[in-house]
Amino acid sequence: QLRRNFLWFAFTFSVNHGVVTSPLVIPTSLLPPDVGYLGNALLNVFTVLSTFSLGAPAVSILGLRGSILFGMFFYCVYATLFAASVAVSSEAENLQRLLFCAGSACGGIAAGVLWTAQGGYFARTVDLLARKEDIERSTLTSTLASTFAVFYLVCEVATKLLWALLAELHVAEWIIAAIFAAVGVLALLLMTQTMKFSSAGPQVNCTVKARAALSLWQDPVLILVSGLNLSFGFSAAFMGGFVTGTFAKPQLGESAVPMLAAFSATFAAMFARCFGTLEVSIGKGPLVVLGSVSFLLIPLSFFVLGCCSGWDWWLLVLYVFQGIGRAVYESTSKGIFADLFPGQPVGAFSNAMLQTSLAFALCFLLSDILTGPVIAGVSMLLSVLTPIGYFAALWLRRRAKARAEEGANDDLGLKC
Repeated sequence: QLRRNFLWFAFTFSVNHGVVTSPLVIPTSLLPPDVGYLGNALLNVFTVLSTFSLGAPAVSILGLRGSILFGMFFYCVYATLFAASVAVSSEAENLQRLLFCAGSACGGIAAGVLWTAQGGYFARTVDLLARKEDIERSTLTSTLASTFAVFYLVCEVATKLLWALLAELHVAEWIIAAIFAAVGVLALLLMTQTMKFSSAGPQVNCTVKARAALSLWQDPVLILVSGLNLSFGFSAAFMGGFVTGTFAKPQLGESAVPMLAAFSATFAAMFARCFGTLEVSIGKGPLVVLGSVSFLLIPLSFFVLGCCSGWDWWLLVLYVFQGIGRAVYESTSKGIFADLFPGQPVGAFSNAMLQTSLAFALCFLLSDILTGPVIAGVSMLLSVLTPIGYFAALWLRRRAKARAEEGANDDLGLKC
């Protein structure tokens, strides 16, 4: 029953997220450029603020499932206001700006709470299954994280292709957006059928939860395992903003842009399933190295091979690297946080979301400073540091565990 519940949870979450986040990739083509830019800027800012200040307190007040429903609801508001802004005449630019910017703020609020609660729900499922089925916790984090990643990435690909298909059939853009928003609402209603889990540990008030999340900043392990989150954020910004805009669009045509995004996500979905099975046998370390190398090869292609003028369809190689790296980020990274912070999953996943959203926000808001080559350099440095940080985090956790066991033995000896 727990496994069936998790599959239902992963499916409804992924459908909602897939359909309601379409404004992330298409607003600048359907709305005036400054409206699209301002809306996405607000989305990034509110995501950081929500993750920092609302994620953990919301879970304390609403519970895990309640916080997920809260986030999905505000995501639906985001999608609905986007559809309304597209439906408005282009002559009413101020109204378009008001609708889309209000929706983007709602989307940012949703993201911060939703992903924090998702991590807590995932970790709670792992805890309950580990006790019920007597399976090692690290094995469950590997298999369930890869399963969730497959659902999430497949839905992302499907929604991108569905939008492209409906547009090809000359369905009005605002109607497509309205259909997507309606499907998001349906997924929200279906999510109410999932189990209502409570957070692990004693119930505490929201301020204690928030302080607990912030207290993790004192733990060096949190910084050491941030590499995959930051690497993905900067690499995605480099690929989506610089490679796609500067090379892929001029060389392959505008119609190829959504197909390239779907291609990369498809590869990520394929590898996420394989990596989940592989993790059980070889552990997470080798996959962290593989993901880091994949992210590293993208900026190396730029600096060493002189990418990407005249590459044409050879650009697909870079999107394959991005897909492999993202597969590790979407599956292995979540398992790492669940493994290393078993007692504070909500705070840990809140911080994980904060790391990724900060990377995206910095790349977007400081685009005049963080140009393509600069982002490539940062991405390359983070890719090199990621496995070093991960193995250092494992060493710290093992040392702390050994000291705790020595202390327990000493106390036992004194009692005897």
